[in-house]
Amino acid sequence: MTVIELGELRDGPDREALPRPPRAAGRPLLVALVLALLVATLAGAAPTPERRSVVVPARVGSEAFLDGDRFYVVEPAEGEPEGTVEVRAYALPERTPAAGRATVPLWRARVPAGGRFWQVQSVPGVLLFAVTGEQSLGETVALDPGTGRQRWRQPGHPWSDPAGTLLVQTADSVRSVDPASGRALWSVRTPPEGAHLDVGDGLVERIVLVAADGAVQVRDRRSGDLLHAADLRPDGQPAFGQAVVVHDLLLLVRPWAGTLTAYGLDGLRPRWEVRLLTVDHVSECGRLLCVGGSDVGFRALDPATGAVRWTGKGWLGVLSGRGGRLLALVSGPAGERFAVLDAATGRQVADLGTWQLMPWHDDDRLLAVRPAASGGGLVVGELDVAAGRARVVDVLPDASGQCRGGTDTVLCRLRSGEIGVWRFGG
Repeated sequence: MTVIELGELRDGPDREALPRPPRAAGRPLLVALVLALLVATLAGAAPTPERRSVVVPARVGSEAFLDGDRFYVVEPAEGEPEGTVEVRAYALPERTPAAGRATVPLWRARVPAGGRFWQVQSVPGVLLFAVTGEQSLGETVALDPGTGRQRWRQPGHPWSDPAGTLLVQTADSVRSVDPASGRALWSVRTPPEGAHLDVGDGLVERIVLVAADGAVQVRDRRSGDLLHAADLRPDGQPAFGQAVVVHDLLLLVRPWAGTLTAYGLDGLRPRWEVRLLTVDHVSECGRLLCVGGSDVGFRALDPATGAVRWTGKGWLGVLSGRGGRLLALVSGPAGERFAVLDAATGRQVADLGTWQLMPWHDDDRLLAVRPAASGGGLVVGELDVAAGRARVVDVLPDASGQCRGGTDTVLCRLRSGEIGVWRFGG
């Protein structure tokens, strides 16, 4: 179960805030080993895979994005009014061992931005860019994927799923939008606290609106129709300090009462309530709930009963759950250190070392980088949570940072300032 919370968006992706890049029970994320030891112990002396790489020019202030079989470079446009960007689309290199320079884009377009482009997503027939805004949730800019021509733009932040659902949220509304035309199919007002999406297997199932006064609505994602409504404010008390939607539950944290209360989304009836001294954050923790608190670190709760299964001390939070195991994060003097925990007991089963995790989606490989021990550049690794190991994918000698990864592709800023793209054989 994945949950995207549409309220309080910040500059950059996050799995609690839309779009969701990674969701964590602490939020959001370098003591490099010598390269020979790293390869021997983490990669099992695996050979470097064949790869195809290309380099594209990029100026100061540029951003690069991966999406499907393409990548995009967005940078300030020369000779245009301030705030205008140039978007260039490139095809990913083929999976054959060679190198070169991708000097000819598939298309280029000049787009008035009004903010920073920070996310791209494809929906049928259109390419969507999310643009940040200083005083709002920004804008959604839709370009033709074949030509780069602007099809439409409108205020708000976009979120889409593989079923074709496209939702755009502003500070006071959430609406369903036809991707081809940008036409609103339906729209509902939202409280200042925003909206939450109940998402299962990557698909939106329900939209949950939770107001500060305790008024809660559950709405149908296809029509926007009201399915359930309730007033969940206790008598004489504020409604809640924090609201989270996860595992078909609405969780309300009431810090002044020291309680965490769970309501079923189907009917908004109370399921259970537990007393917890401190609750800093609540999130999905594999099939459990992770509740972070300053008193004991975090607790793993059974979503059916609220019973505490185990507690974890020293971990900042849990970032991903796969194969009955969890990827946990702890902060150290050299950067973010990762470990694998057994989901049933919380016992640490593997130490993956210090890495910088790239943004990911639920079904993506967990790719990360760390500085190479000699000669500069970056080591690219795959954090395999189910297997409990970190596998070295490659060493990129010219890479300097700002990396993004996909299933078989990594792009990074080079020391020259250009963008390097590597596609691995397979």
